[in-house]
Amino acid sequence: MWFLFFFIIIPLMLFVGLYLVSVIVIFLINKIFHKKYSQYLSFVLPCFSLIFYFTLIMGGISFKSIDPQYYEFKRLCETKAKRSIIDKELYEKSRLDEFYSTNPPNKKIQSRITKMYFENIHKLSNKIFYEYETYFYDNYGIFLKGDEGAGWHINFGYEVLDCKPKISYENKDYK
Repeated sequence: MWFLFFFIIIPLMLFVGLYLVSVIVIFLINKIFHKKYSQYLSFVLPCFSLIFYFTLIMGGISFKSIDPQYYEFKRLCETKAKRSIIDKELYEKSRLDEFYSTNPPNKKIQSRITKMYFENIHKLSNKIFYEYETYFYDNYGIFLKGDEGAGWHINFGYEVLDCKPKISYENKDYK
């Protein structure tokens, strides 16, 4: 069903719509400038638009560049995402069995943006020595996958983009 929509319905609508616009433009040019341009020129714009459309489909379409949530995700990554080492000494000497992590549930900020936050706490001293805050963005797209041997197919999938915040050192006195 999706195949029909992307390869028949949308190109047909583009072609007919742009053909009608081209016919009207050529008609107006002929009337205003008293020229005789052929109506066959009206096929040029729809044909080029179909070539452009199929090039986009075959090359892969990602909707993140037109999604305002993606730009909100980038802003959050630049301003709020962090990896903080609070107590460097505890961070360097702690082994896996000497600390535990707080794992609050991930918070859905918008429909495609999720916030993840956790802290590592040393068991003996009960001090927070590391905290991590990051964001995830669900990127949806239409991509052409496969090759000549395995066959071609269209993938209507998504990938998850995440922030890679830099490590910062803080000196906080937690109890």
